[in-house]
Amino acid sequence: MHPAVPFYHSFNIPQAMRKIVATFFAAFSLAFLATLPALAQSAQATPARQAAPSPAMKVAVRRMLDAMQFPQLTRSIFDQMLQSVPAMIRQSAQQQISSNPNLDEQRKARALASAEEEIPVAIATLTQVLADPTLIDDLGAEMVPLYARFYTVQEVEQLTAFYKTPLGRKMLATMPQLSAESMAISQRVLIPRVNAVLDQVMRAATQPPQ
Repeated sequence: MHPAVPFYHSFNIPQAMRKIVATFFAAFSLAFLATLPALAQSAQATPARQAAPSPAMKVAVRRMLDAMQFPQLTRSIFDQMLQSVPAMIRQSAQQQISSNPNLDEQRKARALASAEEEIPVAIATLTQVLADPTLIDDLGAEMVPLYARFYTVQEVEQLTAFYKTPLGRKMLATMPQLSAESMAISQRVLIPRVNAVLDQVMRAATQPPQ
């Protein structure tokens, strides 16, 4: 093989890892939104309002987020997810490399080794994004217009009251684990479909012209 050509010429590891990480950002978003079940249910049943949040709504949502302990809850969710992401990315990379028909066994082994080297970079990138001290503040700020689109002030106040009940506190306590497991479910369901599409694209790209 020509030394100037990467051994994984038909499987670009950094590019593949970017696709994998992008997929996990999507799964991460799904898992994070799963922590807002009342919002998800309302979105299915209630037309969204487009008006800007009123001062009363802004106050109500902020009080609700305080009752949820939103910064601590979100940080805990991030930490739970980061613990499970490395194994998930590794599994996805292994699936993509092992199913690549353009790689022989030797190249698959070398591609797997290269992917393993890329995983800490991907995790470091995700960790850096999630560690941004402004992230949770920005997320909290975006919750105000989001809830305002689907709830009235009175409904937000009822949610706030619920989060202060024993059941509401239990739901908040279990949210990080639910989010982590939701992400695992998203990965289990989503990644095989993503890999199947990538395999189709790869096969089409490597087929000789008719």
